[in-house]
Amino acid sequence: MIEKVKRQDYKFVVTLLIVVFFLPYYISGQSNEDCLGCHEDAELTAIRQGKTISLFVNNSILMNSVHKDVLCASCHPDAFVDEYPHPEILAPVNCGSINCHAVAQNEFDKGIHGQALQLKALYAPNCKECHGDHNILASINPKSLTYKMNIPVLCGKCHREGAPVARTYNIGEHNILENYSESIHGKDYLKRG
Repeated sequence: MIEKVKRQDYKFVVTLLIVVFFLPYYISGQSNEDCLGCHEDAELTAIRQGKTISLFVNNSILMNSVHKDVLCASCHPDAFVDEYPHPEILAPVNCGSINCHAVAQNEFDKGIHGQALQLKALYAPNCKECHGDHNILASINPKSLTYKMNIPVLCGKCHREGAPVARTYNIGEHNILENYSESIHGKDYLKRG
């Protein structure tokens, strides 16, 4: 009798371990490969606000990003569906979710750009404006948009003379990039990094 109970306990424990080990694969929804089954098609497009936009995701770019090990559905939770297709229009990605970049989001929200975004100001930047989307690189990578030597050019996209932000808003400084590059900080930065 005791031997029969031990055998049943053993079977139960083995079954439980198998379920615990493999269950995440069954409940995790789509894998990135599932998503790329459609989104790796360079001709995949959709119409948004009367414009044709690409829904193509370049896997080689994604695999070189800091998010290469993140599931697509982690950033796009409304694409986490039992059956395809997912909703045609997905909610914007929330980089500042509690599990990801909450501290950075909090700091951003306190700053002038975050406040402008909350007010829905014209040209207010969101995360991908400065960091990219599927191509995000670590800020210590010289190819990153946010690498220290690339910051003046990154900021200059919006703040250079004649750019939409500079034309729309009354920013007290003119010729921002030129003045920065000639300042003591700009010279030191550009010459010595």
